[in-house]
Amino acid sequence: MKLSYYAKNRISHYFIHVAMVLLLLLTLFPIGWMIYSSVKENTDILAGRVALSRAKNGVVAIGFDNQHYFACTGDGGINKFTKVDNQKRGYYSARAMVVDYLFDEDVIWLSSANHGLIRVNKDDLSTKEFKLPLQELDISKIAKTIMLKDGNTIWYSVRYKGFESVLEFDTQLGKVMNSYDLSSDLSPVQVLSLAKIGNTVWVGVDKGLMALNLTSGKVTKTYPMQSKLPTGVDLMKVYFESKLMLGSSTGLFVFDPNAGGLVARIDSSKGLISDQIEAFYINQNIIYVGTNVGLSRYDIRTGKVKSFSDLFQPLKGGDKVAEGKDYVPSIVMAVAKDRDYLYLGSSGGRISVLDLNQVAIADTAVSKSGHLIIAWRNYIDLWKNINFGLYLRNSFVICGAATFFAMILATLSAYSISRFKFPGVKLFSVAILATQMIPGIMFLIPIYIMFVKFGQWTGIPLKGTFFGMIFIYSAFFVPFSIWILRGFFAAIPRELEEAARIDGCSPMQVFWYVVLPLAIPGIIATGIYIFLTAWDELIFAWILTSADTMTIPVGIRLFVGNYQNRFDLMMAAATVATIPVMILFFTLQKYIVKGLTAGAVKG
Repeated sequence: MKLSYYAKNRISHYFIHVAMVLLLLLTLFPIGWMIYSSVKENTDILAGRVALSRAKNGVVAIGFDNQHYFACTGDGGINKFTKVDNQKRGYYSARAMVVDYLFDEDVIWLSSANHGLIRVNKDDLSTKEFKLPLQELDISKIAKTIMLKDGNTIWYSVRYKGFESVLEFDTQLGKVMNSYDLSSDLSPVQVLSLAKIGNTVWVGVDKGLMALNLTSGKVTKTYPMQSKLPTGVDLMKVYFESKLMLGSSTGLFVFDPNAGGLVARIDSSKGLISDQIEAFYINQNIIYVGTNVGLSRYDIRTGKVKSFSDLFQPLKGGDKVAEGKDYVPSIVMAVAKDRDYLYLGSSGGRISVLDLNQVAIADTAVSKSGHLIIAWRNYIDLWKNINFGLYLRNSFVICGAATFFAMILATLSAYSISRFKFPGVKLFSVAILATQMIPGIMFLIPIYIMFVKFGQWTGIPLKGTFFGMIFIYSAFFVPFSIWILRGFFAAIPRELEEAARIDGCSPMQVFWYVVLPLAIPGIIATGIYIFLTAWDELIFAWILTSADTMTIPVGIRLFVGNYQNRFDLMMAAATVATIPVMILFFTLQKYIVKGLTAGAVKG
């Protein structure tokens, strides 16, 4: 079939358009990937995961009302199920980080690193949020939130390096009433758990136990326990009204305040399925212990232990987790009892209802999948915790001033070379070009020595100052700018200048009123090139600036070091640093096009 000329023309145009779109997408892909990575979690970037990850939906707490039970997950999700038929009747998600839960008669209290305290009504799952005075903390470094409730008071703390306080929150007034300082002979410590006996709030920390007297507001006694609980008191509940049951990575421990120490230990040597305690529930003389591999039942009177190793869903397709095991091992993260049923929350988001009479799983349910993690918080952390505003200001000051002074010198020099004949003009032009043949890095050590010596000899500092960086950048960019602008001035017809001279203009007036307006596109195009080059320069800025004059490239470089690799903040910083450049480019786009095409058509 023979195609007509017009059909061939349409097909060719179609392929050209497709090719241009693909080329545009290919060009924009690095910028798009940078923006996409800026809202990912750092762990996802380090692991090389392409897709956004979902928040973990492990069930970490279970509570009840008359007809329902509430499965609360690690991402701030609350799943409401009916007890009779195990049907889901509601769902709420706080999209929260490192959460903890407390169950009241009509409400659920939820604490998190990014939302403070949230009160959730059990009836309709409506919420009210209460902010806490933790503005100075980097929420990405909060490892745990901890709550304890007694009457109308909630005691709240977080696991955070350097935070040694317990906040007292009044649930009726909806505000923090007191803040208790935990400084003691165990300091520095990180808070892990809370419990209350009488007028004393017991604080479990990474080094042991602390007794906080509410009357004096001071820590009155400390109990180092690092030898028995190397990871600290992870969990803590009141045991038989006057004792404390402590949970850790090395088993369960009974602490007697009257004896002033540990009086009993329950671990794998006593028959527990594992020493890694994730949750436990005390029901009179029975303790149900959730571990990293399943559930155990400990009888306090007899000391007997029963482990439930077959509570979870069998494997499908004949696959085996380990030799001889037909069931998926699961972390039991929550244990709660209602009548003759034990409710178990697992790390996979599954809720298993154990019939204690039949000693069998009566029913199961699954919590809703965790939300997609879009880390907009990266941009907040960028400004709040990393002083990015200082780097941005320094870059504008240094790059803007260097561009301004370089363009003034380069414009006058380029016009002089292109229009006037003076001794050495050709040698000067070649020398300008020759300076660009030497790699800039070769000047680093001489310039550094010059800055240091100049400061020693004159008392005027250059290193670590705005003036020093502006001076160096201007000196670097003037030669190249002269060479570029020389071509722009040479393309302007001399006849225009001669006509202006005939009309009575002085040489300066000719330059200002005739030549300069015609050269504006070229000057702007060259100035933008200088600004962008200075904006992205790292080596000289890294060596010659100080903590107060660091530019954006130096600040971004600090996100990767020996002790941290914050690629998420690096991507967010790069995205923010790109915005001023894009605004500048699109604002002056028409001048850039004119500058690039100036001289292309003669006459």
